[in-house]
Amino acid sequence: MTRRKHEIGRFFSKYWAYLLSFAVIVAVAYFGSRGKEPISDDSTNIHVIFSNNYTVTADQVSEFYVVSEIANAMQFVSSNEITNNYISVALLQETNQTIDDISGKISKPTIVDVSHISRGVKSYTVQPGETLDQIASRFGVSTDQIRWSNGMASKNISEGQSLYIPTVSGIAVTVKDDDTVESLADHYGAKAADIISYNDLETNQNLKAGLVILIPNGVMPETERPEYVAPVVATPQAPQTYTYTYQNYSYIGSSGGRENLRIVQRFSYAESVGDPGNRNTPGQCTWYAWYYRKHYTSSPLPATVLGNANAWAYSLSRMGFAVNNTPSVGAVFQTTSGYYGHVGVVTSVNKDGSITVREMNYSGMAFTVTESNIPKQYVGMYNYIH
Repeated sequence: MTRRKHEIGRFFSKYWAYLLSFAVIVAVAYFGSRGKEPISDDSTNIHVIFSNNYTVTADQVSEFYVVSEIANAMQFVSSNEITNNYISVALLQETNQTIDDISGKISKPTIVDVSHISRGVKSYTVQPGETLDQIASRFGVSTDQIRWSNGMASKNISEGQSLYIPTVSGIAVTVKDDDTVESLADHYGAKAADIISYNDLETNQNLKAGLVILIPNGVMPETERPEYVAPVVATPQAPQTYTYTYQNYSYIGSSGGRENLRIVQRFSYAESVGDPGNRNTPGQCTWYAWYYRKHYTSSPLPATVLGNANAWAYSLSRMGFAVNNTPSVGAVFQTTSGYYGHVGVVTSVNKDGSITVREMNYSGMAFTVTESNIPKQYVGMYNYIH
């Protein structure tokens, strides 16, 4: 008999902590299902965690998970509330990068509010050195889908930037007051049933203004894409008489450096001075390069004095524009040669290595826009401002 008591004593001394934890978990889940009162045990109290500077131990995450699993398995009334608490704690852990090896606490440098985001969308913070291509590959979506979900005209991102990421191929959109599941499906070319399924929207009553939801397999209409630039319809100008003096100058790329030169547009003096924000001299190459970037690209140049053409690469690089020797469509090409230098814009990068450009005042043709090809052997002689 003594031996039997001794064995029972050893069992309880070894496993009392586990038995006590299980009893507490069952009691918490049971009584929580009756009164839906906040869980009183500090280790699994979401309010205590929030008031404790949003820090949570690794053990607390595990405890929340176990409580959630038991509540769901036993179909308690409060199972949804308990599960939501676990998801909140798990998100706190997910959005942090390190765990203190000494205290075991997860440091919370920033708090991500996901209350306005549906299950179909993930909130993601850009990490040091990451590119949009890497993030898109990681989540199995395209860079365009991420750009459209965040109103980004380009793929440029920065460390610490918060992004909405579709969890499957599609786009994330913010619900407006008059939106319905059916209208969103029709607008973005998706299926209403998919929108409901991926966002846990049982009815349109769950579709609240300001909620960010996933449109599975949705496509952003072209005119709503952040990179879209509406065509500019020129207003006819009455012929005017004016006097304007300009000075010819030389630069890299003489008439021998162009192929298939043709005139594509002529401006009047009135048109040149009537473009708001263009601080460059009417009729000159700088005026047209600024004009083109404003009206035909999604990345206009600053409405400020940039200096003569030979100063543009330096001025714009200090304002955050990338400058290199690699051409791209929409880039300003620039040379410092000659007294004033010269600038124009790249309209095409061709398969043979040449580029197609448009420029004003080429060879002294003020107010005249010409288009031509710069052969491959001359392309590397210019700076390109992106």
